[in-house]
Amino acid sequence: MIQETIFYTFTNGYMYSEGETFDAEVGWESVYKIKEKRDWFLIYQNAQVMNMVPKKFFSKDQITELRNIIKNNKVRSTLRND
Repeated sequence: MIQETIFYTFTNGYMYSEGETFDAEVGWESVYKIKEKRDWFLIYQNAQVMNMVPKKFFSKDQITELRNIIKNNKVRSTLRND
């Protein structure tokens, strides 16, 4: 379903996503790249497919923690500094 709610869990080892019709666990080594925008994390599975994760559900500390997870796993990324 294209409009289903998706829940994400981020750990040092993987990104876990769960929707009404699926669940998936992706290791950071499999993530193509990540772009952080003002209101979104864009997590690319490959050059054409991405997950849009809204930042409005994150606290400032959670955003910092996710940035650190991304950096520590050496995922190709463009992250903000705010």
